Amino acid sequence: MVIIIRKDSAFTDLLQNNLKARYEKRRRSVEDSVHVSDILPSTCIRKQYFSRKNPEMDEISNESLQHFLRGESSEAAITSLADLGVSQKDLEMDGLIAHPDIMNEDLIVELKDTLSNKRLNINDHQFKSYLRQLLYYLVITGIEKGIISIRYNNRELRWLKTDSEGNDYFIRPKNSRAPEIESWSVFLPKDDIARELLKNEMIRRKTLFQRSLRESNISILPRLREDVRSSKCPWCKFYDICMDKENDETSDAREMVKEIDLLDISGFVDFKPFNF
Repeated sequence: MVIIIRKDSAFTDLLQNNLKARYEKRRRSVEDSVHVSDILPSTCIRKQYFSRKNPEMDEISNESLQHFLRGESSEAAITSLADLGVSQKDLEMDGLIAHPDIMNEDLIVELKDTLSNKRLNINDHQFKSYLRQLLYYLVITGIEKGIISIRYNNRELRWLKTDSEGNDYFIRPKNSRAPEIESWSVFLPKDDIARELLKNEMIRRKTLFQRSLRESNISILPRLREDVRSSKCPWCKFYDICMDKENDETSDAREMVKEIDLLDISGFVDFKPFNF
């Protein structure tokens, strides 16, 4: 008797193909609809446009598959343990679709899973993205209380230096924090003017996105801010087509990206840690 063992990519290919089919089904089912994740200022709205218009270019990589599996399994486990409400409830406001991770009549919990080597806070671009998504959900539902729960998968690293070729070097101190779950509470009063400002921001970006899809006009959509392009744009599969002169930004799009972020306005956010 001979036991044969060989490396086989068939199962991985099956997972990638099924994940791609799921994304394509979602694209068809929401062709004229917009999800909150499509229009977040911290998310490239142009990338969302190209993924709709050029789905053949939006291949599912092994890295994408791993990210999906890690996030899905983490969310399922935490949702079960928290036992605070329903998961992924369908919400809609003025044609804008939302699916909070956990929700009950008094609370929304947004679960995030990250490979970041540092602990995030209000000064980080990624954290602001998490916060804004939760704030949008609070505006859509009218709920006042929310929680951002971030699961860190890596031990904490600290930046050491950058060499002449632009490579970053990190160290892991003996007292570095281990993988953990860190949570933050968010409170947005029902009568706060911030709700109206956030709602106007959502509707404006949703309307612009729908117009770009309807007119097949990418130029009216802004690119990411200059300070985050270097870390995000070069790795995007739509980079070349997005940066093509034919797809340049209109003057209105350039001005839009220069606008002060609501979360950067002094006094708009008062942040404190929350032990969950």
